[in-house]
Amino acid sequence: MSRAPAQIWWRVKAKVIVMPKEAVLDPQGSAVRDAMRHLGMPEVRTVRIGKYMEIDIEGQDGDLESRLHRLCRDLLSNPVIEDYELQKAGDRKPEKTLNTQPQKAKTKRKRRS
Repeated sequence: MSRAPAQIWWRVKAKVIVMPKEAVLDPQGSAVRDAMRHLGMPEVRTVRIGKYMEIDIEGQDGDLESRLHRLCRDLLSNPVIEDYELQKAGDRKPEKTLNTQPQKAKTKRKRRS
């Protein structure tokens, strides 16, 4: 009897940072900079306000990275005025392996004191 190949599932934490492009004015950043100066931090020169997202992903690997880049470009950022950076936390590690064949039941062993 032939066994079907196991499906490996991955768990990945992707971090996405979206920032205004350097050439784009950032009025929210300017307002925060002015408030910081007013509150006793005259050394602050620039502030840029962006978005930070953490995305937990669990599933089959496939073309995960290209799909994440497409998601960042088409949904999470506006490519006309924003840049994004995609970071994946650590290496992708197998979370679980699913076989199509049933597995034998495992018995628990008691620890010796």
